[in-house]
Amino acid sequence: MSKGIRNTLIIIAIILLIFDIVCAIYMNNKTEPMDANESNSENILTNPDEGLENMINDIFEEPKEEENKVEEPKEEQTSSSNKDTEDEQSEINNDNVMTPKETKAINLVKEEWKKKWGSLDDVSFNVSIQNDGKYGVTVYDITTTQTIKFYTVDVDTGIVKEM
Repeated sequence: MSKGIRNTLIIIAIILLIFDIVCAIYMNNKTEPMDANESNSENILTNPDEGLENMINDIFEEPKEEENKVEEPKEEQTSSSNKDTEDEQSEINNDNVMTPKETKAINLVKEEWKKKWGSLDDVSFNVSIQNDGKYGVTVYDITTTQTIKFYTVDVDTGIVKEM
């Protein structure tokens, strides 16, 4: 047997050995599909609406004590904060009743807006919930109703991102 043929057979044997090792590892770590009749799993909801109800309850839950502490200094500020409070009250008194998380999202954006621009005059805020659970807050001009900025707010962490 010549050296070339012997080297080729050794290379083929090494490739087959590596292939066997990869297949064995794959078969060992492969996950099996879940049996539909298996009821011992903790992740299976017995009531399909339970997950939806939990998500709705999270949206409409009252703010925690920590969230209230963040909003307390606003009441001690100047008359502009009184105007903001009146604006919030008028929004709440309308047919559009906002959830506590929506109110917090708007308040976080208002704080960010005040830091960057200093005044809330001639702007208004609109909130919507996104499918990832975060809130989208649009800042728009009152006179032209043109959108100025859009922010994404994670109410749970208090992170405000300008888009």
